[in-house]
Amino acid sequence: MALPEPPASAGAWRTIAPVRSRQSILLAGLLLCGALAGCAAESNLLRLDPGLTAVDLRQGKIAVLGVVKFQEPDQVRPPLIAMLERTLGEERGDIPLIRADSVRHVLGQERYRRILLAYEYQATLDSAALREIADPLRGIARFAVLARVEKDRMRNSTRGISDADTGVARSDFVMGITGRDAGVRVHLYDMVRGTLVMSATYEGSSESSKPMVSPVRSGGSSGVVVEVGQAVPPEAQGYPPPPELAQALEEAFRAFARALPGPIPAWRPAGSR
Repeated sequence: MALPEPPASAGAWRTIAPVRSRQSILLAGLLLCGALAGCAAESNLLRLDPGLTAVDLRQGKIAVLGVVKFQEPDQVRPPLIAMLERTLGEERGDIPLIRADSVRHVLGQERYRRILLAYEYQATLDSAALREIADPLRGIARFAVLARVEKDRMRNSTRGISDADTGVARSDFVMGITGRDAGVRVHLYDMVRGTLVMSATYEGSSESSKPMVSPVRSGGSSGVVVEVGQAVPPEAQGYPPPPELAQALEEAFRAFARALPGPIPAWRPAGSR
């Protein structure tokens, strides 16, 4: 159940004063129950060339150009690219990948950065950009994949602590949950033909949780003081920090890999789901 928002005149957040030492010790023990979970991705396949086959992908190879987030610095990209590469490798190990570091080396840093910046703002690659990529990658990879993060939203909520969390249900603590919802658009280009052969949007999420003192305790029990009028971030109220964006996109990238033409290999490398 989500925490009720305070009236506008009362401030954006409610803060909780320190609790008594006995409760602090108990809360520290409950922190062992914190968890991080991902949710299945929702997908919308916008385009899939009926002539695209698994044989084409295996023989042509896929070059990972990158993952961008609109109006965000280049520094946010590496963990997102690493997640795309990892999930593609785990889900479709039959398709050879040319990793983004190798692509950047072949294209050159300046050209690579310029192409990704244009894709970040236009959400597509034009014919000139495709030719600029295809020429240096000729004989290395036929296909190129890019992704653009289009939604990144955080949320906070609480739920009661159950026996499954702690071994004993408690009314004076709740499980604080911080969720991250992300949306991404993925494009797969055939650089030989200079065409878009696959396009889809995916939404994924991830949640982190940990026990926290309940903001509202029945019977007006002492030990928790609620102050109103001072805005503080969710972390200051006891909520866990949000999951990394790459974690929220993991199932989205897996869904893309599974949607590629061809049967999904029965084998799974260590660490895959």
